[in-house]
Amino acid sequence: MPDIITEIADDLYQARTTRTPIEFVRHRLPEKDKDAAYRISELVTQQREAAEGRRRVGRKVGLTNPVVQARAGVDEPDYGIILDNMVFESPVERPSSAYFHPKIEAELAFVLKSDILNSDLASVEAAIDYVTPAMELVDNRYHSYKMGIVDTIADNAACEGIVTGSVRIPYGEVDLKQVEMVLYRGDEELTRGVGGNVMGDPINAVQWLAETSLRIGKPLRAGEILLSGSIGLIVDWDPNVTYSAKYSHGFGDVVAHLTGPAHA
Repeated sequence: MPDIITEIADDLYQARTTRTPIEFVRHRLPEKDKDAAYRISELVTQQREAAEGRRRVGRKVGLTNPVVQARAGVDEPDYGIILDNMVFESPVERPSSAYFHPKIEAELAFVLKSDILNSDLASVEAAIDYVTPAMELVDNRYHSYKMGIVDTIADNAACEGIVTGSVRIPYGEVDLKQVEMVLYRGDEELTRGVGGNVMGDPINAVQWLAETSLRIGKPLRAGEILLSGSIGLIVDWDPNVTYSAKYSHGFGDVVAHLTGPAHA
């Protein structure tokens, strides 16, 4: 088993560096072996840190919507790792050549002012500095998005980047359950939602991540930025048109533009 985990990690890393997609990896592992998938993701991240000189700056939570969980056949979220070269400030312009199958989703992100060494809600809330609007840039190293949960987790929970807005609101000043978001492609509305779509309250996603991080011996640290999960639907990120997520309660907006030829 350790050999196949290392082999899959190498394959995913090579797919990233050579820009060549690979077949799904779930068929090479025991069915829904999420622990093995997380070990693969960790090994790929370690390779990126060593070979590219990257450092970890945050984490993302995915699968926060019960409907999406049911489709994936899981009963809990998943998580991925955010490296320093994955964080961009709005408005951002990115080349389509940097992605395999670009998609985008709008979220709220949390930035920590202290380590989280206990996962009770009070400790989690006390560690948060501020909340900011964000978009997650979603991608994968496979031929399509017909992934199983093992495929998704192994490939860093499909996280390829984050775009942050300029507004920073101290945690506790706004009821995040009530924050509304509308995501536009140009002038076309694509999806909308409220913060309460994220596990009832985005803070619940952060608490789940804190619990999970402590369980695996990698606690959340001061300064980390944490994506809490999509408020609306995930959508295709088409090139040569501006995508903007507009938020209520003073959070402003986040803007991202993909340039270059469309993907096949």
